[in-house]
Formats: sequence, structure tokens, C-alpha cells
Amino acid sequence: MPRELPQNHFCPWREEAEELKERLTSLEAKMATLERHVFGKRTEKLPTVATELRKDADSTAARA
Repeated sequence: MPRELPQNHFCPWREEAEELKERLTSLEAKMATLERHVFGKRTEKLPTVATELRKDADSTAARA
């Protein structure tokens, strides 16, 4: 992990490095949001017991 430079240290690349660090943080947050959207929990709607019983009764009646 890179170490932090003192604030009074001047380097021509410092400004660009700080901008890239901010951009990386922003992109990581967006990626995490998209991953939750794609891979997150989804509620699956299962048929109720009454609906299943009705289907069974209808299919039995149709066969008879």
C-alpha cells in the first residue's frame, strides 16, 4: 500500500495522482453499485399454496 506524502511536499505528479485517486474511488463506488444490481439478492415470487392446489385440482378434473 502506498504511503502518504507530507502535504508540504511538492511533486509535479502529485496533482495528477490525487485526481486519479479520486477517480478510482468514484469508479470503485460505481462498480460496487452495479455489482449489487447484477449479483444482489432478488426476491423470487413463488406461487402460493392455494394456487398450487387449484392447479392440481384443475389438472385432476381435466384428466377425469
